Amino acid sequence: MALFLTFSLYGIYGMISDRGAQPIPIALVLLIFAVLFVIGYEFFNSRFVRRTTAVVVAFLVAFCLTILVMALVKFVFMAYDGTVAGIGGDVFIVAVAFCLIGSVILLKYFENF
Repeated sequence: MALFLTFSLYGIYGMISDRGAQPIPIALVLLIFAVLFVIGYEFFNSRFVRRTTAVVVAFLVAFCLTILVMALVKFVFMAYDGTVAGIGGDVFIVAVAFCLIGSVILLKYFENF
């Protein structure tokens, strides 16, 4: 999970440094968002009493996961181009360490969900 978070952070860094260039076409991004929203709505509809709460939570989860998918695709493109190696190995180790701490906190937080 720590490597997943680290790769996502590198992908977000790549998207920001490219001035908002999208690694995936907008139609595919909307399709990914729609699929994640439907899955999230069906999941959260059984957990929450009110449907409006399920819609809002599903929207937020789908939005965040769509950004993460785009970041992972951008990281793959950056790794293929060789721009990840330019960032440095020490920065990568520090990022993995922080993401390891963050992933343990997230796992403990969502343990009973």
